[in-house]
Order: sequence, then structure tokens, then C-alpha cells
Amino acid sequence: MSIATPFPAGGFRFLPGGQFSNAIAAEPGFALRRVRFLAPMPLAQGLAAAARIITAAGRPLEALALCELRSPLPLPRDEFLAFNERYLAALRDNGFAAAKPYPIGRSNLAPILSPPAEVALYAVTFTVEVSGGGEDFFISGKPESRQGVPWEQGIVGGDDVSEAGLLVKAEYVMAELQARMSEIGAEPARISGAQAYTIHPLAPVLQTVLGAAPLNLGGVTLVPAHPPVTGLAFEVDLRSISEECLA
Repeated sequence: MSIATPFPAGGFRFLPGGQFSNAIAAEPGFALRRVRFLAPMPLAQGLAAAARIITAAGRPLEALALCELRSPLPLPRDEFLAFNERYLAALRDNGFAAAKPYPIGRSNLAPILSPPAEVALYAVTFTVEVSGGGEDFFISGKPESRQGVPWEQGIVGGDDVSEAGLLVKAEYVMAELQARMSEIGAEPARISGAQAYTIHPLAPVLQTVLGAAPLNLGGVTLVPAHPPVTGLAFEVDLRSISEECLA
């Protein structure tokens, strides 16, 4: 049963998190459209472009459901939280929902190949009206960190990035993602894409990831990248999207 919070203005529901939501799902009568920028733009510029795209689709700005970011480097925890405040300010400056309990989901990573000079907007997902609908979802990026405990103690597996250590991290991450799917009322069989962010070999944990996220032979996209906070090594997001396109 879903325990998500409805966001009627946007046509979706969400799982409250910290400074962004843990997951979003389209309500009946709506589907998700994911637009990936062929050339990711600096955050403020990208959000302005997203506003134009959403408006041109005949949707209110509240329809923005999830942002995917690319960062130059992972940040220490305190600096990451400070960045999140700047991110929320950028959302507000462009007319998007950015008040508690923060409905918009997010994923964020620091690629090791051609990293951006500053935080960039890589893709956005928003709701569109459809006949039927109510099945699409996007689970925000989840790393191997537990909430509610001191930061260093909450990193599952600590700094062990051996094959055994990565397996412990992957098992935790995928269990958390499965829990989020259940909490938001999402059907795992509908997963259309998954992204794993790590600089470590994916092969040792691939069975764990695919076993927890059936992808209808589609596989998982490996992004050679750090999660956005220093000390983390493995992160995954999941999605079920009716329409994906480039801008």
C-alpha cells in the first residue's frame, strides 16, 4: 500500500525525504515524460530551459517531478547540505515547487569522465496528462547510507570497496529501493531503466542489482561516477517512464 504524499498541483505523489523527495509516482490520469539535455547546462540555465519545456507542453511548473544533476566532484557532507540549499533557491527562482516537504525527486552524481565545471542539469522528468496513466515512477538515487545515525557510522560497509564490501553495499541499496517502490505504490515489473553510479567494477554486484530490479532484459546503465557525497561508493536510481526524449 502506498504511504506517499499526494501533490495534486503536479499530478504526482511523492515520498518525503530531506531536501528532495525519495521517490515520485504519477497519479491516475498522468504519465511521466523524461527530457534529457543533449548538452547539460549549468543548473540555473538548465532550470530556465526546463521551465520553457514544461510550459510548452501545456503543463504548470508544479509538474516538475524530478531533476537529474551532474556535479564536478563529490562534496563533504556539510558542503553537500549547503549545496542543497542553493539548489532549492534555484528551483524557487525559476518558479518550481521548493517548499517543505519538497516534492521534487532527484539524482546526482560526479562523473569521472568529462566532469562539468559546475553543477549541471542533465535531465528533468515531469507529468503529462494521459488517458489512464498512474503507473510511471522514478525512485531517486539511493547510496549506501543509513539515515538517523551519525554520518560516518551510517555508511553501510564503511570504506570497504572489495568485491565483498561492494556486495554488502549493493544489497543494502537495492533493498532500500525495493522498499521505496512499495511505499510509493510502484510495480517493480514496470521498471524501464536503472542507473548505477560507481567507479568500481559493477560485475561483482550485477546479479544483486538485476535480481532486485527486473529490467525485461534491458540491463542497467553504469555511469562511471562518484555518488555526490565523499565517502560513498555505490548508488542506484530506478525509473518507469512512458516517454523519454532529447532536448
